[in-house]
Amino acid sequence: MNIDSKNIEIIPSKNQLHLFGYDEYFNSFIRLFKKNKLPNVILLSGLKGSGKATFAYHFINYLLSNNEEYEYSLNDFSINPNNKSYKLLCNYTHPNFFLLENEPLDENIKIDKARNVIKFLSKSSYNSNIRIVLIDNAEYLNLNSANSLLKIIEEPNINTFFFIINNSNRKILDTIKSRCIEFKLSLSNENTRLIVNNYFNENIYDLICKDYINYYNSPSFLISLVLFLKDK
Repeated sequence: MNIDSKNIEIIPSKNQLHLFGYDEYFNSFIRLFKKNKLPNVILLSGLKGSGKATFAYHFINYLLSNNEEYEYSLNDFSINPNNKSYKLLCNYTHPNFFLLENEPLDENIKIDKARNVIKFLSKSSYNSNIRIVLIDNAEYLNLNSANSLLKIIEEPNINTFFFIINNSNRKILDTIKSRCIEFKLSLSNENTRLIVNNYFNENIYDLICKDYINYYNSPSFLISLVLFLKDK
């Protein structure tokens, strides 16, 4: 295992330029969107570290980069780093995008942060384009913050889409879940192998203990495990 872990770090989901293992999901979302049947409130659930947020950021880039230079590539499910929407999303400055997530040291997503979603949606969108709200780690919404979002989730505007990400090992509030169309994302062992090997640019997956693979099967966990073992 010839890896210099000092030169490798976990890349945040918003900076992942390539999407692996979710081709069928992605294409089905595109078909729904083109037929004007894409749900306005989508719940993406699955194991922690399985690439749900990466999938969301890629599809969001697809939606926002239409008619832009360096638009999203469906040939290989990749984002061009020179794309305008990608740069704005990375800097949290896209006028038609809002991210709601928990702070690392907070036990819950606080109500003040949830209310900022309402303020964002009350403003006019740039170029009358679609607006997107991404709620990551929705299991951290407490009763108060969730209740503040119920009305806008229950009655979203036509051009507004919510992507809500939930790690299935923790329960999301029923008041939120009942207002979503849920898509359960999962990766096959082969797709997990592809992601891990691509991350390190060599065949690492087959060197990992099979007990870990069978129990976790999460690309993020396995990548972190390889880095941890290398450091130790």
